Amino acid sequence: MTLTVPRPAEARAPALPPPAASWHAAALRRCGAGEAAARYYDERVEADAVHEQLVRREVVGGLLAEEPGLAAEVAFGAEATVFLEDALAASVTRAWRSGAGALRHPVEEEA
Repeated sequence: MTLTVPRPAEARAPALPPPAASWHAAALRRCGAGEAAARYYDERVEADAVHEQLVRREVVGGLLAEEPGLAAEVAFGAEATVFLEDALAASVTRAWRSGAGALRHPVEEEA
């Protein structure tokens, strides 16, 4: 049996991880974009946190209540997701700090 559990990022739209939304709000304030623009991202931080808890309790909690034997697979999936997201973040950050792009292949511009 293949287990597919939606990750919090897949359960919300538009999706930004809570730190990214708070970074956007702070950047908009620094750039003088206006309080209304920053408030949008402030609200995303709160809404995303609520959605994450709903996914944990309702989706994952409901799955494990019905199929407790899947606990190890759910834990593995959660740990693998964190590992891969951290590896991607480290790779992108390294590339940007060195002045390079983070894409495997440059995006070709249309003529």
